[in-house]
Amino acid sequence: MKTQPTTEMTNSADEVRRIVRRAEKALIIAHIAPDGDTVGSALGLAWALRGWGLDVRLSCADPIPNELRFLPGSAEFAPRPPMDEDVIFVIDASDIERIGSLYDADAFGRVPVINIDHHVTNIRYGDLNLVVDKAATAEIIFDLLKAWDVEVDERIGTCLLTGIVTDTQGFRTSNTTPDLMRTSVQLMEAGAPLSQIMDLAFNRRSTSVLRLWGAALTNAQIADGIVWSEITQALLRSTGVTDAAGKGLVNFLSTLDGPLVAVLFREAADGRIDVSFRSVPGVDISGVAFSFGGGGHPQAAGCVISGPLPEVRERVLNAVREAIAMQRGNHAPDRNAPATAAGVPLS
Repeated sequence: MKTQPTTEMTNSADEVRRIVRRAEKALIIAHIAPDGDTVGSALGLAWALRGWGLDVRLSCADPIPNELRFLPGSAEFAPRPPMDEDVIFVIDASDIERIGSLYDADAFGRVPVINIDHHVTNIRYGDLNLVVDKAATAEIIFDLLKAWDVEVDERIGTCLLTGIVTDTQGFRTSNTTPDLMRTSVQLMEAGAPLSQIMDLAFNRRSTSVLRLWGAALTNAQIADGIVWSEITQALLRSTGVTDAAGKGLVNFLSTLDGPLVAVLFREAADGRIDVSFRSVPGVDISGVAFSFGGGGHPQAAGCVISGPLPEVRERVLNAVREAIAMQRGNHAPDRNAPATAAGVPLS
């Protein structure tokens, strides 16, 4: 069954097309700590726009993870700020701060900024905001290309299917809908190799990454329905891996039977703490992320917080404890109670 774009999508697609047709150069920006959805969606859009003759540049403030470098065009990403482009696309970022050092108020004020995202917490910072509640931004890009009558080839299909596969954790999240599966089938029919994508995105890790995960799992704690761990800069240096190497660990932590929420704290090179959340169906964690300036979905969210790791950990865990208690119908816990003190090692 072939799906059709909604009226809302068609109208938005027409607006985007009018802007694009007047442009000669486009900049497509992926968010910091890039994942498969922001990278795959940006690349899928880039290949489509190049088919229209646009000069497209790809930008990301952080390096592309090794497991995504199989995507066609992934080597083109560089931390390049806006220059002389006629239009800027920001992909899969709920807040403009999610593009990190690439934000330039003057440059962004000179040309149209098109915000394409699937997060319900998106703050609509673009001149045109194509924000739809979907499982992945790659779904929105696919619908956009359909509305434009763009032929999705193997290259575009591979990029977009990677976005869908990674953001749904291999079709395992609760927002994996029949429409998403139909979209995935169409991408496979275009030539996207599902089994290869699953293998490269999820199953290939270096010995250094395994050492990192092993250390982080050894240090994991559990209390109050929460399992958490942390990756410090010292741990990254000792194992010889990059900041992005621990991204999949929070998904692994969330598979532990018993806890309602998994939290991973990752210390960035600039000292800020990148916090990733996962929760079981029925526990909405997006509000916690939003309260700290982040965003996401009910079962998968994140934020970046400034401050020492112990302080950030305590603030976040207390907020998670309160969210669990409120949603489970219990009295809210005392925010001043140090949740970290109640944690016990998994081992």
